[in-house]
Amino acid sequence: MKNQIDDYYVFCQVAKYGSMKKASERVKLPLSTVSRRIVGLEQGLGVQLFIRSKNKLTLSNQGEKYFQALNKHLEAFVHSLDALHEDSGKLHGKVVISATKQFYLKFMYPYLKDLLKQNPDLSIELKNSHSSTELTEDVDIAVASGELPETNLIARKLIDVPLIFVASHEFRTSYQSEIANGEFNKTPYIGTFSHPTLTVLRRSTEEQFRLKIDCRLTVMDMEMVVVAVLDSLGYAVIPTYIHEDIAAADKVIEIFDDYTISPVRFSLLYRDKNLQTAAQRAVVESIMDGFQK
Repeated sequence: MKNQIDDYYVFCQVAKYGSMKKASERVKLPLSTVSRRIVGLEQGLGVQLFIRSKNKLTLSNQGEKYFQALNKHLEAFVHSLDALHEDSGKLHGKVVISATKQFYLKFMYPYLKDLLKQNPDLSIELKNSHSSTELTEDVDIAVASGELPETNLIARKLIDVPLIFVASHEFRTSYQSEIANGEFNKTPYIGTFSHPTLTVLRRSTEEQFRLKIDCRLTVMDMEMVVVAVLDSLGYAVIPTYIHEDIAAADKVIEIFDDYTISPVRFSLLYRDKNLQTAAQRAVVESIMDGFQK
């Protein structure tokens, strides 16, 4: 047989997602390799599997026949292999997790390091989260914060994280009036790409409201937020576990004393188990077990 079975699997993934780019992310192969395999498969079979246009990739009549005949069997074959690996107790392959660096180190790494030690063929790739509520095609598991949109993904609660408003002493002095009057959007604010909408309670009036603050400076993670706060570029909203790590130096203080932020829920997002590998399922359960302890 001139073409290998994994070439047919790559073909079915391209057909399924309608995109070589998405298929390459799914099968964890470079885009150039996916393209080369599709061309090689077409040459080996002597048929055109896809009709290519500038911005579109669609199955030809022959391609549709191959896809309908092969896809179900190839998916079953892959899942069977995966189950055999799972039964042997050996995990293999790469699992891509989207999470912030600080959340991963604080809450996830302690549980995943043992899984990695026990499974030398398992690898984990951490992608810095730029969206608080999405699971992109190149990610297997994501930590999402705040309210989640309607989705067919599975979402499981990890933890409710308390948040506080913080600033430097110098910044509080410079913006004393705005802070005293609760003028959140008139006071320079530092946030991240994944900053969620907040629910805030004003204690003196018991008024509760939704708050989405306009950023003066948007950075990639909380580490960069803290640096900017220390340089008095603005105030920020940070988790209490980060504040505990820096409060001892007495360089960052709480502000907006009359206001309390409702804790933000962090959830684990992943696809249905039938669409997961054994490695992905093991990582999910390792994370969930850790949070339930």
